[in-house]
Amino acid sequence: MKRTDKKSLLLIGLCAVAMIAVLAGLYALSPLSSYEIYRGSFDRKFLPEGSVERTAVLDLGLNSFYLSGITDDAIYVSNYTAPAYLMRADHELKDTAVLPINIQLEKVDNPRQFRARVQPPYIYLFHGIKPAILRANLKERVARQFMQDSAYFVDAIPIDTTKFAIKFHSKIQQAYQLALETSYEPYFKPNYNILEKQKDGLFSVDGIMHYSKELQRLVYIYRYRNQYNVIDQDLNLVNRFNTLDTISWARFETARIESDNSFTLTSQPSVTQRSSALDGQYLYNISGIMSKNENEDNFAANSVVDVYNITNGNYLYSFYIPAYKEHRMIKFKVLGDYLVGIQEQYLVSYHIPKPEKSLSNTSYHNNQLGQK
Repeated sequence: MKRTDKKSLLLIGLCAVAMIAVLAGLYALSPLSSYEIYRGSFDRKFLPEGSVERTAVLDLGLNSFYLSGITDDAIYVSNYTAPAYLMRADHELKDTAVLPINIQLEKVDNPRQFRARVQPPYIYLFHGIKPAILRANLKERVARQFMQDSAYFVDAIPIDTTKFAIKFHSKIQQAYQLALETSYEPYFKPNYNILEKQKDGLFSVDGIMHYSKELQRLVYIYRYRNQYNVIDQDLNLVNRFNTLDTISWARFETARIESDNSFTLTSQPSVTQRSSALDGQYLYNISGIMSKNENEDNFAANSVVDVYNITNGNYLYSFYIPAYKEHRMIKFKVLGDYLVGIQEQYLVSYHIPKPEKSLSNTSYHNNQLGQK
């Protein structure tokens, strides 16, 4: 990657891109009561009532935590304001420990920009503005920079110990794009043919990255339109699939402020995909769009999760995650029949049916009664 291009990425990242990225996340995670609920022209297939059961709750005390990893026996939680610490909890949310991380960097501006991802036996720390990718063994937790040629990025996810998928802003394309960052030549390998911009190169292509180690597949799901991309570990596009809703064009307007080279929103965007998680071949997506056969009160009081099979793009079924103390699900992870998520300051776990078992049950619930 050319140094001039890398410098331009940093400048963009520090101003307009960073601002838009923050706004995108805030809108996507904002309460439903803050914007008009949109009813789509599709129906959902709901699992029978009682299919989802809350199993445990842990009060974290603050709402600045996020999920950084999940394994067969542990959940890892990090804090936006304290990147040098990692919390580990068992699946019952009873046995917890706070683990310090020794970050080996001489100087770090904006340390709160660090984001953690746990992929045993390592924890990775990403700082897209530095830029830096650090790795630490979960037992010793001494985080060192081990990839010296990091490009500036907005988000990153480990594929293996030497390869990462990153989302960056391309000055040439004037849009978010995806690339591979590796510890070996060519070090930086972009693919400009995956993300397709519409009105602009920021909001219209903003989305969430996931990686399935089992399938060796990346998934990039757009926040503001009904599409997700399935990508192989060499960053080749495998498939484009659609979600249930019919919003194929991101709905928002922006205006450029020439005086300080920034952007402002002139209309509130319609959030189609609020949050998501990937477990093997199954994509779990919290939708921001209500279906024809939903009760508006139920939709507003719960988080509706749509389940898809990323190998063929099939929609499977939907279920509700109930609010906890009036707080809806913000971020979550799934492992088999175990779902855990952040609901304001609470870490909450649920038992959910496995897709294989659910698909054998053809008795879906029609949630149309009492529809508003």
